[in-house]
Amino acid sequence: MTGIATAVVAGAVISGVASNKASKRVAEASEDSAAIQAESARLAIIAQREAAARAQGFLDPFAAVGQQGIDQAGFLANPQAQFDFLQNNPLFQASLDNANTVTQKAAASRGRLNAGDTLTDLSNNFLLSARPLIADQRQDIGNLLNLGTGIAGSQANIETGLGAGTSGLLTDIGNVQGAGLVGAANARAMGTTATANNINNALLSGVSLLNSRPQQLGPVAQANQAGAAGAFGTP
Repeated sequence: MTGIATAVVAGAVISGVASNKASKRVAEASEDSAAIQAESARLAIIAQREAAARAQGFLDPFAAVGQQGIDQAGFLANPQAQFDFLQNNPLFQASLDNANTVTQKAAASRGRLNAGDTLTDLSNNFLLSARPLIADQRQDIGNLLNLGTGIAGSQANIETGLGAGTSGLLTDIGNVQGAGLVGAANARAMGTTATANNINNALLSGVSLLNSRPQQLGPVAQANQAGAAGAFGTP
């Protein structure tokens, strides 16, 4: 092989090796980038979970208030619970005593203290004194239940949002890792292919140079040329 052909082949080999190293660096950079993005997504998941835990902590005291409504919900449709509530309510007793006093004074002034209508009025006083207190208590319990429902909904939304966010980030991790692996594999494959092409092209160029200078070759070199030409073809 002539000095020119040798230089051509040597240059191609060097170029191929350099190309292969560059492709390796690109592959490593692709893998490193994927690892950095995946780690960022993992840190984001941790941050989301911590934020959700803090938000749930803010709502917990209100959830406890709402729980009181659940604990007292039986009052809404339980006459015995309502009666017990009245018996232990000083406002009810004060209201009933006042109503009975008014009724009795009015009946006494008319001489009907023991009349049937007076007894009916005294019975009605119980209901008239009880009804607004029971209604107010029912309303208070209903308000507590509404508060509890709202808090439960907020806490559920936090958990749902956390789940969706975590799912999205996990998907992102899978995507970037997959893309990193594919990118690295492609870079290495391109480097290998480029190296092989450079060396093959250089060998063909060397053979072409040998064919163009047969008069400069001795018998042994001409035999080598013929072998090379048979292996790679004559341009």
